[in-house]
Amino acid sequence: MRSNNIRPSSMSYFKQLALQVMSRSRKFATFAFFLFFGCSLYAATTSAPVKNPTTFIEYLTQEKTHLIASIQETTQPITLKNEKEYAAKMKQVSSILTMIDVKIKSLEGFLEHENKEQSYLNQRLKLLQQLPIIKEDTTIPERVARVENLLLINKQTIELTTDNLKLANDYQSALTEEIKNLELWHSNFVLEQKLVQIRTLKEKLNRQLLELYENINNQPDKRSKQAPLSSSDYEAKLLINNQNIAVVQNRINALNIQRTLVKGDMIFLKNPDTKNLQLITDIYKDALNQYSKIEKSLRQINTFLENEAKLVNAASLKQSISSLQKTLTQEINDSNKQKQLLVKSLTDYQTQLKKLMSSRQTLADYNINSWPLILNKIAAIPGLFYKYIKILSLKVYDSYLWLSPLSVVVLWSGFVIIAVISFLISRFLKTLGRDKERSRLTGYLYDGVLVLVQRNIPYLCIVSMLWILLAITHISFANYQLLFKLIAVWFTFKILILIARLVLLERITDSSGKDVKLYYRLKWLLLFGGWTTALMTIGHLLPLSILIQDIFNRLFMLFILTVSLVAWKSKDVIPYLLRPLLNSQKRYVRNAISLLVILVPITVFSTAVIGLFGFTNLAWSMSLYQAYALLVLVGYILARGLLFDALELFSELMISSLRNGWLWIEVFLKPIDNIMRILLLITSILVLFQLFGWHSDSLVMINLGKFAQYAIVNFPGIHITVYSTIEFFMLLAFFAWASKWTREFCYRWVYKNTKDPGIRHSLSVFSQYAVVLLGGFVTLHVLGFDFSGMSMIIGGLAVGMGFGLRDFASNIVGGLMLLIERPVREGDLVTIGEHEGRVAHIGIRSMRVSSWDNMEVLIPNAETFNKPFTNWTHQDSIVRTVFPIKVSRSDDPVMIQQIILDVLATTPEIVADPPAQVFLKKIDEALLEFEARYFINVQIHTRFEVRSKVLFAIMAQFKAANVKPPIEPIAVEIKEKEGHNDFTAKKHTTTN
Repeated sequence: MRSNNIRPSSMSYFKQLALQVMSRSRKFATFAFFLFFGCSLYAATTSAPVKNPTTFIEYLTQEKTHLIASIQETTQPITLKNEKEYAAKMKQVSSILTMIDVKIKSLEGFLEHENKEQSYLNQRLKLLQQLPIIKEDTTIPERVARVENLLLINKQTIELTTDNLKLANDYQSALTEEIKNLELWHSNFVLEQKLVQIRTLKEKLNRQLLELYENINNQPDKRSKQAPLSSSDYEAKLLINNQNIAVVQNRINALNIQRTLVKGDMIFLKNPDTKNLQLITDIYKDALNQYSKIEKSLRQINTFLENEAKLVNAASLKQSISSLQKTLTQEINDSNKQKQLLVKSLTDYQTQLKKLMSSRQTLADYNINSWPLILNKIAAIPGLFYKYIKILSLKVYDSYLWLSPLSVVVLWSGFVIIAVISFLISRFLKTLGRDKERSRLTGYLYDGVLVLVQRNIPYLCIVSMLWILLAITHISFANYQLLFKLIAVWFTFKILILIARLVLLERITDSSGKDVKLYYRLKWLLLFGGWTTALMTIGHLLPLSILIQDIFNRLFMLFILTVSLVAWKSKDVIPYLLRPLLNSQKRYVRNAISLLVILVPITVFSTAVIGLFGFTNLAWSMSLYQAYALLVLVGYILARGLLFDALELFSELMISSLRNGWLWIEVFLKPIDNIMRILLLITSILVLFQLFGWHSDSLVMINLGKFAQYAIVNFPGIHITVYSTIEFFMLLAFFAWASKWTREFCYRWVYKNTKDPGIRHSLSVFSQYAVVLLGGFVTLHVLGFDFSGMSMIIGGLAVGMGFGLRDFASNIVGGLMLLIERPVREGDLVTIGEHEGRVAHIGIRSMRVSSWDNMEVLIPNAETFNKPFTNWTHQDSIVRTVFPIKVSRSDDPVMIQQIILDVLATTPEIVADPPAQVFLKKIDEALLEFEARYFINVQIHTRFEVRSKVLFAIMAQFKAANVKPPIEPIAVEIKEKEGHNDFTAKKHTTTN
């Protein structure tokens, strides 16, 4: 029969495989024995009726169990101590990996052979079923039963072989990963050994440096004991010792650089992502710059020693210089070698960074044939997660059983304490914030935090109990990392949905229904985001294929793309809905929300589009930096709002509790507010730089430093750089503000007891000018002006001011003299030349006068100081007004005088002291002229207004007393001209 011809061939096939395995290594003898044993069993079961057909199946089952246990052993952490254990472990794992490779090939060949055997048995069974029932004294049913039995055994063998082959492949992957972990451990171990060597060498160099410093201190004693040296040789010896110190310091700097490089390599080995790759690239660039500086310093020392060797006469000193020069040459060569190695490593890292940032996951793998496999892998995720939870539960249960009684008591006591504390906190939070109106940002944040904590207390209680359970049972974080990250994802999106509900449904009522629509839109969007984030987390932490991870990453990018579109669509709705919560005075909150509703969608949209195009690493890097920027921006806005609320509350407290609270606010609180704003802005920028990795030794900061030190102007006595220019403008703004604040502070606080307002004003202005003068010198010095080296330039400027700027200097001196002599003050009524009005401001160069036509007239101080002017209110604000009144000669002058006096006495704007007066000034042929004099307070009323009112009142009294207007006399002169008979008449008007 055909079966008798096939079985020996299968047996010889297994023997050849076993011999092949034995020829590779003696360690495979056991595996070869099992193969021989399996061959014998298989040949026995196929050549004759089988006495024990399950023996080979039992062997395959045992092999399956062994592979499962071996796979679980590979998950154990690596605990090695030295290179010897690493070499032994590496050799062992490599040998096992080689054996597994042979086993996989053997199983593949055996599986192929069994499939062929199954096909042959199926054909034979069909043939037997078509034959007559009795043939050659053997019944057909017996032969069919025997073939069916062989088919059953063959089927079980194929299933077990397939399972073993799958497990062997998994074991191969696990061993490959273990080899990578071993190599990572070895690299980390080598770096740690380098750190130890660097630390030891650094300590040795520090001791050597200390000896050199002691050598300098002991030089005078040695000089007195040893043979006398010349002064030049003694100085040369000290200089050589100093150069030795410099060389040792350069060595220490080089060791510090190497230590920084080693630490950077260790960080990259632990987490080789884009951020760490960028970080280590910056570290290597900075190390190159540092080595260049060290090499430059060493070359300068070498040049100095070459020049010094020509001046030294003592042979011992020449020998010391020669030895030091050899050391310097060796150090320079080592520095060049290190720079070459750094350049090579930096090039490799930059190449990796470019590839990582520009790597794109194409859509070529997403074809029709791959989708069944993708769906099968996705369908297997719940099983993997269930298996993960089951293994974690078994580990926790086993660890719990091994706990001591004291640990068990502590565990359950912790559960009870957490439950009681959660209950008490829940009851306490319910009593806080009941129906309280909030008007500040702190109040809204306080209420929001209370509600979020109160509604999540049960979940926080459960998570706390779970954490305590895992901590007491000593479960490593790697085992429950996935579980806690999923819990964090669930908490995050649950809180986001709760915030949306609080803001849009429970705290805001909008008749248009926009709040409800937006809430449900956000709710479903956040539910989708929660699932995509959870799947992405599972994809990165469970052993899934790269293709599945890419699908989950793209789903998450699709989610944030949807978020950006929804946020952009609702950019006008969100501020409208939040308007009832925002006080009209809180402008910073409105500005912040208006800014965020535009920036957040744009940044998220750009990240999502890049990620969907396949540049996942670039998208994650961009999203990280964008998240940092938005986080700092939101933090700055919240901190600014809280600071504003705190200062507002403090100002209300000062006004209500202090006598001069408004003065404290103006003098102290407002400057503190400005200072806190600047400090908050600087702090935000520094935090952003730290998050971006722009430390003081980073390439970005080094380039910024180089740009800041770029010389804009470089003349003798003047050296202006970009950095000094920035400092100049910052100090200029500071002193401009400080001068105004000093004037207000001195006027309101320092000189508040001065009775004369003019002296008080002058002293405050002088204080302001002192700050301005000090600020001028400081800012110019910071800008780059060296006044000690600019004596000629300053002298030339003084001569120029004496000739070309004479008027300008005269105005400045005039302004100072006006402040010293105080002939005029702000608020005085003055007449200067053709200009009359009230003094609005006295400056250092000119005086500003507000005329009666409401025009501002700028009058140079030299005009006021060198020419006469009238100050109507120099002593006080009481000013006299004089105007004439003419009546007819036929009227009674006493009556006229009394009428005018009565009008002046009844006018309320006229002061009683000094009293008003009316004099008879002139008597003409037909008229009587009176002069009325009265005084008014020009700080309250204007002269023109009061004069007009007095004249109207006098006209009314004259009319009531039947006092008629005077008629001036007219003279007519008739003169005859020669040759004409016409007359000329002249009208003479008498003027007084």
